[in-house]
Amino acid sequence: MTREVVWDHGVSLPEHRLWLDPLVVRTFAFISHAHTDHARRHKEALLTPQTLALIPESRRPRGWRMLGYHETMRRGQASVTLHPAGHMLGSAQLLFEHHGTTLLYTGDIKLRQPGGAPPTFVPRADVLILETTYGRPHFRFGDPDSTVEAIATWCRRALDSRVTPVLLCHALGKTEEMMLALAPYGFSFALEKRCAPCAREYANAGRPLPDWVELDADSPGGRVVIAPPSGKDEVRRLGRYRTALVSGWAKDAEFARLFGADATFDLSDHCDFDELMEVVERSGADQVYTVHGYTADFARHLRKKGIRASALEATEQLALAL
Repeated sequence: MTREVVWDHGVSLPEHRLWLDPLVVRTFAFISHAHTDHARRHKEALLTPQTLALIPESRRPRGWRMLGYHETMRRGQASVTLHPAGHMLGSAQLLFEHHGTTLLYTGDIKLRQPGGAPPTFVPRADVLILETTYGRPHFRFGDPDSTVEAIATWCRRALDSRVTPVLLCHALGKTEEMMLALAPYGFSFALEKRCAPCAREYANAGRPLPDWVELDADSPGGRVVIAPPSGKDEVRRLGRYRTALVSGWAKDAEFARLFGADATFDLSDHCDFDELMEVVERSGADQVYTVHGYTADFARHLRKKGIRASALEATEQLALAL
């Protein structure tokens, strides 16, 4: 039976009254992770317990249904199962099954994980709705473990020269994962004031973090400072310091220059171009819709490979066999 998938400020399965990461408040919506561009105060939301714990009280949905990884819930005659997305603590993919046909919504996803962790599992599906932040071929990132080692070497050289290393990372998710990745190298950390609440939320959500203090005038030296990429007032008070942008956008020279960083490292919490191709291959989907980022570009690359693909935002309404 034909069911519709609709783009209207977010992905919707209207026949099942289910929205997927909508950009505006809805009656019932799946929140794939806790970043502010995905979490809204919906009337009711489906999300993982970790995602709920990371959303500040002022932005939490008014009601929620928590679902753990690999757990399944019924939605009318359909079923919904959540799988890890590898993007940040609590991030999830949603697998929707109805009358023998499956749809996978990845949310923000990352396959390769540092520290020897296995790659993120991608469920098989007939239809794939894929996040494509880095959907252009020049976004090809280095091996995560090698990049973490390069960042650690950069930080150690700065500290040995009595210069404060400052890593520019997004406050929620990237900051905490960067701390965990660098912890085996023996560093301690000072977090700019916008990162500190997020670190506390991470610990409260069940992922303990290595030693850190909030950055202020009295912060002891010898620590790696982590601050958001935008706004460096606190950092400028450090005296001798050097900055490094840690982001997939390091591969875009023009974008990286906007932040005026002394160094760049292409460590991302999203898939690069090749990983996105791998997600499509692993899913086995014969129909792909792209959302967020370079949607039209990536869909065009898939079509060149003989895969039915289109940018979902560019199409107001699509009928899919679900």
